Amino acid sequence: MRARVVGLLITLVLAVAGGAVAWRLASPAVTPDPPLTERAAAAAAGLGADGHVYVDPSASGVFSAEELDRLDEAAAASDPQVYFVIWPGSDQAGYGSAADVLRQIGAETGRPGLYVEVDPGVDVDSADIGIEGEYFSLYGALDDEVEWTSAAETDRLLAAIEENDGREYTVGEDTSSHYWGGTGGVITAGLLIGGLCGVGGGLVGLTGWAIVRHRRAAA
Repeated sequence: MRARVVGLLITLVLAVAGGAVAWRLASPAVTPDPPLTERAAAAAAGLGADGHVYVDPSASGVFSAEELDRLDEAAAASDPQVYFVIWPGSDQAGYGSAADVLRQIGAETGRPGLYVEVDPGVDVDSADIGIEGEYFSLYGALDDEVEWTSAAETDRLLAAIEENDGREYTVGEDTSSHYWGGTGGVITAGLLIGGLCGVGGGLVGLTGWAIVRHRRAAA
């Protein structure tokens, strides 16, 4: 009976400790956002107070002026609004992922909505910035069976804008660590890590207690 009580206490203590560690690791103080990159600052400045499409100089001419105007008009009329950042992907840009740089751009503009990174002919990624609402995601390249053209990509992006339009959402977003997936993810991570630590610690404690008792009995 005593061994069970000791094992239970060890399990509870380690579960609480594991949960505290998970919460600590998930806090913004431990997993801070990366510093603002020059690329993100340039994109935010390019979008300004009323723009919805930013084209990096390195991607100039990939989309026609007419295609960009169509995207800008549709993005502005959408609710939530959409913001496009068109540039070639770069491993040297100073940020970890598309979501990181889109979050930086959204924070700089102060304009909530759906932010979309377009790497022409290669990839597309998106993230809700400054809003919480129905799940929506736009990612990946065009179908391999479809030859990439600016016209085909424009049609795809316009269709995504139409699908995004009318989503239920509220302005404001979870400020906890995005690495853990927000508050729900933090709680889940804490319970999971704490539970695993508690069960593992409890088993180790019970095993040690059994070994000690066995040695005492043998003596």
